[in-house]
Amino acid sequence: MRVLLSLVLLVFASGVQPALALADDPRIDPTTGRQIAAWAPDRPFDHEHMRLELRFPDMNKAEFEGVMALRAKAVGEARGTLTLDSQGPKVSRVLVRGIEAAFTLQNNRLSIVVAPPAQPGEVIDAVVEYACDFSGNKGDGLVWRRPREDSKSESGRMPQVWSQGQPEHNSRWFPCHDSPNEKLTTELIVTAPKAFEVCSNGRLISTNTAQVGMKTWHWSQETPHPAYLVTLAIGRFSVIDLADEKARASGLRVVAYVPVGSEESAATTLGATAEMIRFFESLFDEPYPWAQYAQVCARGFNGGMENTSATTMMDAIVNGRAGQWDGLIAHELAHQWFGDLVTCNSWDHLWLNEGWATYAEALWDEHKASPQGPEKAKEAYQRNIAGNLRSQRVTNRGFSPDFPAMVSNRYTDPDEMFSRLDNPYPKGACVLHMLRMRIGDTAFFKGSALYLDRYKHATATTDDFRRCLEETSGVSLEQFFDQRVYRPGYPRLGVDLSWDESTRTLGVAFEQTQKIDRFNPAYTLDIPVLVRFSDGSSRTFVSPMNARTGRLDVVLDSRPTRVIIDPDLTICAPTQIRTPLTTAEPAASPAAPAQ
Repeated sequence: MRVLLSLVLLVFASGVQPALALADDPRIDPTTGRQIAAWAPDRPFDHEHMRLELRFPDMNKAEFEGVMALRAKAVGEARGTLTLDSQGPKVSRVLVRGIEAAFTLQNNRLSIVVAPPAQPGEVIDAVVEYACDFSGNKGDGLVWRRPREDSKSESGRMPQVWSQGQPEHNSRWFPCHDSPNEKLTTELIVTAPKAFEVCSNGRLISTNTAQVGMKTWHWSQETPHPAYLVTLAIGRFSVIDLADEKARASGLRVVAYVPVGSEESAATTLGATAEMIRFFESLFDEPYPWAQYAQVCARGFNGGMENTSATTMMDAIVNGRAGQWDGLIAHELAHQWFGDLVTCNSWDHLWLNEGWATYAEALWDEHKASPQGPEKAKEAYQRNIAGNLRSQRVTNRGFSPDFPAMVSNRYTDPDEMFSRLDNPYPKGACVLHMLRMRIGDTAFFKGSALYLDRYKHATATTDDFRRCLEETSGVSLEQFFDQRVYRPGYPRLGVDLSWDESTRTLGVAFEQTQKIDRFNPAYTLDIPVLVRFSDGSSRTFVSPMNARTGRLDVVLDSRPTRVIIDPDLTICAPTQIRTPLTTAEPAASPAAPAQ
């Protein structure tokens, strides 16, 4: 007892703070004590192939009849129940092994009785017959857009259907394992009025017009992908060819589905697509992985969605000048490797998809400016990275435990992952840029290629990516990932500059101004300092820092005219120059001007 009492007194005497009260801890539900977190669901069956037959008899109605056939293999132990996510389908009949099976549909979960139970490794076939009224969907799942009678385009005067599955919305129109940790091959056989075009994943196997007034399209995605990337678009589209000679020679179909009448303008705005494919193939050291690359310009769609081999785009992209939409086009195209070929195993690792796609925009800017010389290429690249950092400087002042990190399963709805303060889009791009600066171009791109090669057609986690970079660089990156990926917020620097004429010494005092406490220690940083002189020369120094404050003192031949902190955004730390040199106006980090 005396020992325990002494320990308690020591804790309080030393100023150690007690743990957060339950009601104050955002990581825990204060009512139940339950941890607020999401986990990847179990995979009792390995889903191998799905065949989806859909019939749209009347495109003026948001409804269809469907048959979903699934081939799946039992994993681990005998399985007497096959459970699928099913938020929208109204199931009428289920067959297992060709025999009618009992089922229940409760809480958006379709539970199918497998009798006798499937033994480990046994493959079963399940068929689900259903109807679906999707008129209530307002942007997720399968969406119906009514015709616009006053539209100048023939496409606008006809109804349109398109899907949006990310993150877990495709179960609104077909039963599936609606989580990214399962991949399977898919077929879509879609019957609709023959005035329309139908686009889906993979390769168009055939079309059939045997039924009067109707047409059937058979699409096959022959390599595995997750359910959220299954796509369907039906509309009165004009299909334009965007392939270059290399694409045609390789048999790659590169097309766009655009509103009738916009063919010429769309060919201009989407004209760089084929060149982008070749650029990313070379940079990622991985051939384009699918049978086609289609871009479907859909009415009422917002932004873009990287469905496997068939991206959905907002239809505004068909208007504008050449290059105007290159950022969006590059973003969605890069997803065909990062997100589709290799998919985050769960949504807490979303940055592996979205950070890479956002970073690809900067890589394309760098490539596009390269004919003007390396300096112009670097400027274009850094301008893009600086924009990402600026957006985070304004919005992200996160700290533990109040805010979740970029990689954290602290969410209840996966949609939350796309808008958290530690946003996986801009912060993910900044992290990739810092890694490139840290280990160099050769190791960075070799490590990224290794990641794609090792996990292609599978799923991956953040640590999988880290280990690939460590293999190619020989650099331990655990501390970097701990600070920049698994911890919320950014380091923020206050900088005071001084010049001692008598000793010709430049003094640079640093202070980390972000929140520092028992949950948020000071960052470990190597801060680049660029010093410029009146004769046009410059010198670069690196100041290590692992505490709240740090200092760099250097003796120089002459007084500097300018001091720039982190000129290449190596550490991506928003910076404020609090005390400038009196006879020169120094600059902070290019991405983070003084506040």
